[in-house]
Amino acid sequence: MNIDANVQKIISLLLKKWKIIVLFALIGALLAYVYTANFTTLTYSSSVEFLAYSQDSQQELSDSTTASQQASNTSKMNYAIKMLDTYIELFKTNEFNQAIADDVNKEYSTSYTSSQIKNALTFEIIENTAMFKITATTTDADMSYQIAHQLETSIPEKMEDTNNGLVNASVEDIALKASTSESLEYPKKCLIGFAAGAVLAAIYVILRDILDIRVKGSDDLAERYGIPVLGTIPEFEFKPAAKNSAKEKGARK
Repeated sequence: MNIDANVQKIISLLLKKWKIIVLFALIGALLAYVYTANFTTLTYSSSVEFLAYSQDSQQELSDSTTASQQASNTSKMNYAIKMLDTYIELFKTNEFNQAIADDVNKEYSTSYTSSQIKNALTFEIIENTAMFKITATTTDADMSYQIAHQLETSIPEKMEDTNNGLVNASVEDIALKASTSESLEYPKKCLIGFAAGAVLAAIYVILRDILDIRVKGSDDLAERYGIPVLGTIPEFEFKPAAKNSAKEKGARK
């Protein structure tokens, strides 16, 4: 049997068992909904957006042999963009996150650890720009805001103290306290559960057919043994004739 014939056979098999596939898919969607509703933790996010900009530096920025020539704005912007990855890695260090934890704990009388701060932060560099965004996501709206608000001060200070202040940062979008939790994305997760259920059902149907070694008809005989089927014996249903039944009733009387 060639590949096309196998594909056609599988498609035909799946179409015959469509009820099972739909049932499994619905069960998958239901399980995804129940899991999301009962086992997904609500989270809250606060973000701060920064602009990185470079100070004039004849040593680092100017490609000209004239030491007194000021670097162009384009060169400064390119340098700031180039350095962003380095600064992001600095913001991920345990030392920096411990400093954030200490400042937040002092300001709000909390007891956050550096690992909590580190796990809460995500970084995003806006493509082809010198803009970058840092988001604090936790299970508490106050905690997320407190961390993000502290970043407004700590990030510019860290950048100014590093690399002789060649690249600085300004806050372009301040942190706001989240009023609602992050979306649980019920439609998306239910759709994933629906698709997973359908795939599992299809696999089950195909494997069941492959492992079933019973001969179901002449097509199976011809396919398995390569022998043409010359004829089949029809099934006969024997019923006693009406006359014979009448005679037997008369004899019993």
